[in-house]
Amino acid sequence: MKQVPLSELSLEQLKQKEKTLKTATGALSGVLIVLIGAIAYLFWLQGFSVFSILPVAFLPILVVNIGNIKKIRLEIESRKN
Repeated sequence: MKQVPLSELSLEQLKQKEKTLKTATGALSGVLIVLIGAIAYLFWLQGFSVFSILPVAFLPILVVNIGNIKKIRLEIESRKN
């Protein structure tokens, strides 16, 4: 899928993209919180396992999503002024 620069999207498309990305980031955050709790419990019961690194593996995705939301907000704000 080809990436379209934010400057080429309409204001409505930007708002829709921001809404979708916010929802996905919120869901990912929730899943990560539950995963961290489950991993802590399993670590207490069984010790270290391969699954203990899963939250660390998904953390970069969350960081990238938050960065993209900020870029979209900046683009929306620049168009309003």
